[in-house]
Amino acid sequence: MRTYIWTLPTRIFHWLLAIGFTSAYILGDIDNFSNLHFAFGAFVGALIIFRLLFGLFGPAYSRFKDFPVGLKKQIEFFRTYFLNTKFYAGHNPTASVVMLLILLNGLICGISGYLLYATESNVLNIGINEEFLKESHEVFANVFLVLIGLHLLGIIGETLFHGKTGTLQSIFTGYKNIDTQNATLNNYQKAYIILWFIVPFYFFYLAYGLQINAKDKDPKYEGTEHFEQDDD
Repeated sequence: MRTYIWTLPTRIFHWLLAIGFTSAYILGDIDNFSNLHFAFGAFVGALIIFRLLFGLFGPAYSRFKDFPVGLKKQIEFFRTYFLNTKFYAGHNPTASVVMLLILLNGLICGISGYLLYATESNVLNIGINEEFLKESHEVFANVFLVLIGLHLLGIIGETLFHGKTGTLQSIFTGYKNIDTQNATLNNYQKAYIILWFIVPFYFFYLAYGLQINAKDKDPKYEGTEHFEQDDD
């Protein structure tokens, strides 16, 4: 029996988060693409904030209270993993922990990125060393990448050992081959979704227009400034 597990908003969020983080991560190391890096970073941060709220009042399987994160659940999951005796409608215990860490780490990464920009541009003076903020932001971005790698490994494992449940296909269709209750959206959730997928794009637009210091935009600027000082 096929059951509707992942509603359309949850699946859209999944793919927008993947696109947004991948773009921000790659563009962060390319000169003269700071605006796009900021834009995708703000986009990801806004997506995550709305997803965190959705986890409080969203539909079944997307709510955090439905995440089996307890220690007993983790032990049971690993003990029975290869026995195919228990299947989870939503996230399995380990996937639940990884997903929560992705959301938490992604939020911190976005906040650290904003604080770094605000400090470099003298928008805020929070008393934190600029180099510390830069290194912290890079650490959180790399942890984000590791967590996504764990997420992908989990999907591969589910496909290889529990393939009949259709976990991989559910990322696209929303359906799993299990017998349980279908997930549904009420009117309040549908109204919330409109904001969820408008505000992040607005943040993208705002962040793309942020002013960038010349030395941050052009790596040659620092050398030019040095020659000007020599001429004096």
